[in-house]
Amino acid sequence: MDEFLVSVSGSGFASMEIWAGVALLGTLGFVLGFALNYGSICTVIATRELVSEKRPARFIAIVECAVWAALVYAIVETSPTMQRGWSSLGYIVPAAILFGIGLHVNGACVFGSVGHFGNGDSEFVFTFFGIFAVFYFESLFGLLPERSPASAPVPFEPVLLITALLATLVLRLGVSFKSESNFWRLTVSMVAIGTTFTILAIIAPGFSITASFGSVISIPLAGPMTLGCMFAGSLVSARFRRRRSELKWPTVNTIVWRTVGGTLMGMGALLIPGGNDTLLLIGFPMGAWQAALAYTLFVATLAALIARFGSMAKSWS
Repeated sequence: MDEFLVSVSGSGFASMEIWAGVALLGTLGFVLGFALNYGSICTVIATRELVSEKRPARFIAIVECAVWAALVYAIVETSPTMQRGWSSLGYIVPAAILFGIGLHVNGACVFGSVGHFGNGDSEFVFTFFGIFAVFYFESLFGLLPERSPASAPVPFEPVLLITALLATLVLRLGVSFKSESNFWRLTVSMVAIGTTFTILAIIAPGFSITASFGSVISIPLAGPMTLGCMFAGSLVSARFRRRRSELKWPTVNTIVWRTVGGTLMGMGALLIPGGNDTLLLIGFPMGAWQAALAYTLFVATLAALIARFGSMAKSWS
C-alpha cells in the first residue's frame, strides 16, 4: 500500500484505481473529522471530567474506541503496525511526561484539536504547526536513529473483544445514567472513530493524525489531502449541530499557547513514538506494553496538572 500512496503523490492520475484510492482516503478522513467533532472526543476533556467532576463516562468511551479498533483489526485479520518501532524505556518515560505537559498547555489532545477547529477555534491550527515543525526538523537533520517497524497481531479473539465492548457499554451507561445525556452520541462517535481510523491505518500502515505530518513531508499529496478532509469533516459536523459555522480569529496569546503546546506534543510523540491516537488505536490493539505505559504516564501527568492548575477544557456536545 505504500507504493499506492507514493503513486498518489506523483504526477500521474491516469487510472481510475488511483482516483478511487484518493476518494477513499478523503472520505475516511472526512468521517473521522466529523466524528471527532460530533462526540467532542478529547483526552484533556475526559481527564478534566474525571479529575474535577468525578465523571468517568468520557474516559470509558475512549477505551471503548480502542476496543472497536482492535475488533476491526481482528475481523480483517490484519496486524496493527507502527512504522517506526517503540523507543527504549529511557525515552518513553520522559517523552510521555512531555506529551502530557503539552496536552495541558495546548488545552486539547490531537483528537480534541481537530474537534475544536470545527467549532471555529482557528488557533488550534497552530497546534499542528508546532507538531509539523518538530517532525520537519527531525526529518531535516535525522536526529533519531532508524528503527524497524513494529507489528503484532491482536492478542484477543473477536468474541472476547465483542464481550469487552458490551461490558464497556454497560459500564458507561451505568456511570452516565443520571449525569450524561449524550450516551448514544458518544457511542456512535466511538464506532466511527475506531473503525475509520483503523481502516486508514490498514490502507496506509502506521497511519495516525500525528504521523500524517510525516507524510506531509514524504508523501506530499496523500498526507495533506487526508488531513484537509479531516478538518473539513469537523467543520461540517459543527455546522450540522449549530446550523452555522464561522472561524474565529486567533489572538497572539492563543497562537503562542497552541504553538508551544503542539511543539511539546510533537516532541513527545516523536520520541515515544506516537500521540494519543497512535497509542490508543494502534498500540493498544497490538497489546504493546509500551503503549499502555506511555498512555498511563501522560494521562497521569495531565491529571496532576489539572488537579493543581485546573483546566478550561469542556465538552461542546
